[in-house]
Amino acid sequence: MLAYTICFCRSADRVLLLHRRRPPNAGRWNGVGGKLAPGETPAACIRREVLEETGIDIGTTGTLHFAGIVTWTLGADPTMPSSGMYAFVADLGPRFPIWVGDRDTPEGLLRWHPLAHVSDPANHALVSNLLHFAPPMLAGEPAVEYRCAYIGEQLAEVTRHPLLIGVAVPSAT
Repeated sequence: MLAYTICFCRSADRVLLLHRRRPPNAGRWNGVGGKLAPGETPAACIRREVLEETGIDIGTTGTLHFAGIVTWTLGADPTMPSSGMYAFVADLGPRFPIWVGDRDTPEGLLRWHPLAHVSDPANHALVSNLLHFAPPMLAGEPAVEYRCAYIGEQLAEVTRHPLLIGVAVPSAT
C-alpha cells in the first residue's frame, strides 16, 4: 500500500494545478492530493483531498480514472527505502465551470492551466517529476508505474514499468 494520492482535474483543454505553500515541493505547481488515512481506499482519499483542497466534489461532478502509480526513492534510510502515490485523472467534462486566475487556499494557489503547461520541458515551475508522468496520464495512456530515482534532491531518472499482476490496483468507483 502506498502512502499518498494525486489527482489531475481536467476540463476540456485545461488542468487544475496547485502552487504549493508548504513542503514538500513548496513553490512548485503540482496536482492535488494527499496522504491516505488509516483504512481509507485510494479512491476515497482522492475524492476527500480534491474536495478539501479545491471545493470540487469529483464524486458527483465527473469521472475518476485510475492513471497509475508514482514511486520514488527516499534516500539512505534502510527502514524507508521508497514511497509513492496512486495517481488519478478526474475528467470534469468540457462544460465544467472553470475560473480565470488564481484561487487562494490554505494549501496554496489553485489555477487552471492549458494542458500544454504540464508537457513543456522548459517549464521549471512544476514539481520535477511531473513532466514525466502527468502528460501520459492526461492523454489516457494505460496505467503503469513511474519509478523516480533521486540523487540527493535532484531527479536523476524516471522509468516506466508495467503494473504487476496481483498488485492491488485501486478502483476509481
